Amino acid sequence: MKYLELTGYGNSRKHLIPLNKIVDIDFDATYTSIGLSSGIRVNVVENEESIKSMLSYLNAQLVSENFINEYIEVHSAWREMEADNYMNDFDGDELPF
Repeated sequence: MKYLELTGYGNSRKHLIPLNKIVDIDFDATYTSIGLSSGIRVNVVENEESIKSMLSYLNAQLVSENFINEYIEVHSAWREMEADNYMNDFDGDELPF
């Protein structure tokens, strides 16, 4: 099982948070609040950048709506470019096979 080792906000105690039990994360200016599937919330001192780096290291991929929109935009443009290049390789009278 994969864990995040985080420092408690206020008491500076180390907390081992199981990755598969995290249901939400709220980033505040002074602390981060992590909600677990048991209903418990753990407030920690690590910031958004640190936690995202830890998750990335554990091969957890964070996907947001912005990420998906950018992905679709880039891949749509790439597909159109590939299709244009493919058709430009042939004369108008030749079939591509």
